[in-house]
Amino acid sequence: MSSEVAVKPLPRRGRLWVIALLALGLFALGYTIVQMATRKPGDPVVHLAGISDAQGLFGGIPQEGDRLGSDDAPVTIQVFNDIQCDDCREDFLSTIPALTEKYARPGDVKLLWRHYSNSVQPEQLGFYGAEAAADQGYGWQYIYLFFRNQKEAERFGINQDFMASVAAGVGELEIEEWEKDLEDNGQKGGPIEQRLESYEEIGRNLEIRTGQGMVISGPSGTVTLQEGPSLAEVEAAIAEVE
Repeated sequence: MSSEVAVKPLPRRGRLWVIALLALGLFALGYTIVQMATRKPGDPVVHLAGISDAQGLFGGIPQEGDRLGSDDAPVTIQVFNDIQCDDCREDFLSTIPALTEKYARPGDVKLLWRHYSNSVQPEQLGFYGAEAAADQGYGWQYIYLFFRNQKEAERFGINQDFMASVAAGVGELEIEEWEKDLEDNGQKGGPIEQRLESYEEIGRNLEIRTGQGMVISGPSGTVTLQEGPSLAEVEAAIAEVE
């Protein structure tokens, strides 16, 4: 008696699926090899952290331009900060996510972002990428990812490639539209620079100092907080102006 086991041949459709899968695998392998071959030795690769966190935090909240939250919210918080400032990172991450969930999402507070340089250069390159994302209604996601990945920015360098990597981390952002916005409106004296200059002027007029500053306004008045206020200080100010 033969010890061989009879193997039923694959039907034609099955063979076609196998061939298609093998072809796809070879294509993917070839693409990877080409990418590795064309990348210059030592070129860094941006590894973004916080992509899903950004979507979960800001998704579903009304957002337009510099505003996060309902336009009808009774309390307004102007947030002055510099996404390229290392010392400002913790100020942002220790306050904005909590304020977003507790106050902006239910419609009690709206946050207004103000790019405010902590360096001698008022309009920094990273600001332009954030403004182009804000034009599509995703500025806060971009800002959050920029702060979360400042170490990568230091390693990679803040340039067009790094900014594009951050933009790509904002899942619903149209990258081609973002790039065209920067090309058409990000030139010297263009609309984006004019907005950045207006934010800088607002901060100067309010005498905002370095670090994250906030101006909280509501029916009962206005409170200005300087140099990285804590979450508790911001919440106390909200209660005061409500």
